[in-house]
Amino acid sequence: AYYEEVNKNGGIHGRKIRVVVEDDKCDPNETNAVARKLVGGSNVFMLNGGSCTAAIVSLQEYVTREKIPYVVLNGSGDGAIVPPTRYVFGGFPGTQRTIGAAITQFAAGHLEAKKIYYLSSDDDYGRSNAGAARSIAERENVTFENAFVPPNVNDMTSIVLAVRQSDPDVIVSALYPAPTVLLVRKLAEFGIDKPIVQGIQGVPVPETFVRNVDNTDALSNFFYSSPLNDLVDGPKQQPWLDLFEQYNPGKKPSGFMAYGFPSAMAVVKGLEGAGRELTREGFIDALEQVSFESEVMAGPIVFGPDRRDGLRDQVIYKFDGNTHELMPGIY
Repeated sequence: AYYEEVNKNGGIHGRKIRVVVEDDKCDPNETNAVARKLVGGSNVFMLNGGSCTAAIVSLQEYVTREKIPYVVLNGSGDGAIVPPTRYVFGGFPGTQRTIGAAITQFAAGHLEAKKIYYLSSDDDYGRSNAGAARSIAERENVTFENAFVPPNVNDMTSIVLAVRQSDPDVIVSALYPAPTVLLVRKLAEFGIDKPIVQGIQGVPVPETFVRNVDNTDALSNFFYSSPLNDLVDGPKQQPWLDLFEQYNPGKKPSGFMAYGFPSAMAVVKGLEGAGRELTREGFIDALEQVSFESEVMAGPIVFGPDRRDGLRDQVIYKFDGNTHELMPGIY
């Protein structure tokens, strides 16, 4: 949608952007096959995509070897952009390190927690946010206990028993949606009413989350992070929802839809900065200078020679199942 709008307004340096779409199925093997097809068969200038961290990370070796610019779409992709390498840019919704740091900083600062129990997925995704969370806790002199939870867990009883035994001031979670629902339900079942601070990956669509929890009493002290500058359907997001609707009539966007816009904006700014005599290396050099307010996300998108994660800001909402209250500050 964004690229088509750019084309309608004359393109970039007299050229139009052509988008060739292939489905990577969020599978590392498929992602690599698709990338080779696009670069070798379709002769694309660059790659722009990726919603699943494992698939994104798997592409790093290929694009680095072939010197193909790769701008991640809306996935975290920590392992592909931290530490930075020349050809991969991303982190438009914040990396998992950003999310883990933000929710822990909020718990330690705003909620004044002295002891945190942190739950994250037992995968690279979870280890990234848990490592950042522990660093923040150590900096803030907060006692930190954590557990890694299988992404496909179907019973949180043992986890919640461990939380009760730990007796933390705040429970901080960076789990996926299904385990987050199970966690909140089970905490309520055991009568544990400590504040819960959840990363956005567990609550991509708050209304769906509430329906799945099916117990608003369980959300009496519930908070979640967001990389956006407003609620997913708030007034600041409405222009982007309208643009999506314009090019996808009748389709309902996911909670992660808007994350794609700053990715496209960064590509356009890189193409503009690279000039009329476009080369891949010139495009990479231009991307390293990109810094802008997207009017989509909670903070600026910034890249540099030693920085490939675009967003480092999150906001926090208190959510009782019916109403949202924006907490003060950027984390």
